[in-house]
Amino acid sequence: MGKLYIIGYGPGDEAFLSDKAKSILKTVRRILSTDRIGKANERVHGMTLTELMAELKNPIDGETAVLVRGDCGFFSAARTIIRDYSDLYGIELVPGVGSIQYFSAKIKIPYDDALLISLHGRNCSIVSKVAYNKKVFALTGGLNSVQEICRTLNKYGLGGLLVSVGERLSYPDERITSAAAADLLNTDFDELAVMYIENPSAVNPHAPLNDNALIRGEIPMTKEEIRWLSIQKLGVSPADIVFDIGAGTGSVSIEMARKAFDGLVYAIESKEDACALIRENIVKLGAFNIEIIHGEAPLALEGLPIPDKAFVGGSSGNMEDILEKIVNLNPGIKIVVTAITIQTLNQTTVSFEKFGFIDTEIICVNIAKSKKAASYDMMTAQNPVFIISGKGSGSRG
Repeated sequence: MGKLYIIGYGPGDEAFLSDKAKSILKTVRRILSTDRIGKANERVHGMTLTELMAELKNPIDGETAVLVRGDCGFFSAARTIIRDYSDLYGIELVPGVGSIQYFSAKIKIPYDDALLISLHGRNCSIVSKVAYNKKVFALTGGLNSVQEICRTLNKYGLGGLLVSVGERLSYPDERITSAAAADLLNTDFDELAVMYIENPSAVNPHAPLNDNALIRGEIPMTKEEIRWLSIQKLGVSPADIVFDIGAGTGSVSIEMARKAFDGLVYAIESKEDACALIRENIVKLGAFNIEIIHGEAPLALEGLPIPDKAFVGGSSGNMEDILEKIVNLNPGIKIVVTAITIQTLNQTTVSFEKFGFIDTEIICVNIAKSKKAASYDMMTAQNPVFIISGKGSGSRG
């Protein structure tokens, strides 16, 4: 079995290689790297990542070293190499200086309390990361360029946040830029850069949302106890795409957005004044991973991403059509519907049966709250609410 060293090459300048790494590179027979990495010596074979992986299928007599950018333990090709080639090589990892580590030192902002992510070649919502973390360091690349990230932040109301961008780190033409995201929309940056985004107003996604925190207006709102129970039944996960149909004040959308703190919530609402109220509550409560869709379901669902979960708080009489559309989008989706009338309960249960829902459950919630009456506290009953939950019987293709 051949010997393989995976060496963290650092941000780019050979000076950041450790003494151990330099010693290994002097003695190994074969040195492989991607084209992006500067040559540690003239024996380095630079190639595409695909070519590098193919080359590793052919062990040689003697030792091989693979150079990876940054540190081999942080979003590195080392993970794939270990998984696919441990049967061909005895593998040893040699850590290096990560790009985020280097950038943190340059801008004098520690990263021990920050979220560290890679957006290079990944489908990842930067908005949710920034909405719920005060400090975010991110590796950019591919479709997630610095410009695209700034455009996304600006689109969701976060354009005023301060961002810092590091390009060509450790090279003579290194550049570090700091400005509001909205001011960098048309600035050209290197494809592979490091970003730091600071959001002093980031929200704790694990905190419950009380009714008194919301701007109410004249729009009906799902009360906090019903929200909490409904969302628990829905089982929203951190990376979920979630629909809130008939979003009203946005109370359920915001509560779900906190649960889906790595995902995105689409608040579908037909009334303009309600959409305006949702926007106010988003800004007030920092739930920027919500996209408002002004329109009536099911037509308003056209063109949206495939949802993982859906909450229906208002159907405008279109319950069957809405559920049919949602199930067509994701045959295995989990859905929760709330109803205060027997008619809506009936429409929902009939539709659940028609579309073959499984694990269907109906509960009726009766809540009474204390109210002062002179020197006494008396309980005042609220309208009973039906919570209907179920899951599509199919599977997502």
